Amino acid sequence: AEVQIVSATALDDRQRERLAGALRTRLRRDVRLHCTVDPALVGGAVVRSGDLLIDGSLKGKLERLETELTG
Repeated sequence: AEVQIVSATALDDRQRERLAGALRTRLRRDVRLHCTVDPALVGGAVVRSGDLLIDGSLKGKLERLETELTG
């Protein structure tokens, strides 16, 4: 599976391996990571593979909190 990872800072080899292992378990197939950096995320990462989207970024969490508070 092709997996796009956008993180706030560059991932080191250990982080990539842990992330790839977790995604292999969740997707139940081999994964190929494509990593990019976006400092605007402030912290965390966004993971995309096909129609799966996992937003673990600080920016995403703040946006969800804002929606809940103003909602």
